[in-house]
Amino acid sequence: MRQFISVIRRDLSVYLEKKSTFVMAIAFFLIISALLPIGIGPNLDLLELISPGLLWIAFLLSILLNISHVYEGDYRDGSLDLLILESDLPELMLISKIISFWLLIILPVIIFLPLGGIMLNIQPNDLIKIIFLIIVSSPYMILIASIGSAIAIKMNNSELLVTLLVTPFYVPILIIGTLPFVENDILDFTFFRSSLLLGAATLFTLAIIPFLVTYILRVNSE
Repeated sequence: MRQFISVIRRDLSVYLEKKSTFVMAIAFFLIISALLPIGIGPNLDLLELISPGLLWIAFLLSILLNISHVYEGDYRDGSLDLLILESDLPELMLISKIISFWLLIILPVIIFLPLGGIMLNIQPNDLIKIIFLIIVSSPYMILIASIGSAIAIKMNNSELLVTLLVTPFYVPILIIGTLPFVENDILDFTFFRSSLLLGAATLFTLAIIPFLVTYILRVNSE
């Protein structure tokens, strides 16, 4: 457990030194949220209809900027080999890195989701639902991204490859996350169904992907 906490502390300190990483994610999210309504025009009814999907897209695009950096720094300084090869529970160490990435990249963008919702003219009740669904599904997004990052870890300028690898796995999340706002969800049935599906996806990936990523990183370290 001490090693688990120390990895989180180390990653947080490294990310905080590179403030441009999460600042860029926030800035990119806000820029997209501001530009999308301009592209749609003055039709507020249309904007209100599609704005939940636009907020999801803005969030996903801002996350895609940084997904290739999950293990990149550790690979370059050699600490990744220590975590994977010498740790008794390498899967737990990988989860600690996922937590660090969530705290420093995902959480700041989530904090700015209300501002993005205001820019996109989203109703407060719908905005609360969207934020909840994004929080539930965000661990899934990082876990999927960690696979792409592990596969492309030896490549230079791996951002494009990682994006191509993980984007198909993000599309179902986008569809499920926007269903409650497409259908006439008077009793919130679709919202609860989407919450359960996204929660199940997160738990499933959490149970499997750390072991898969450990195997991929061990193969790449040989």
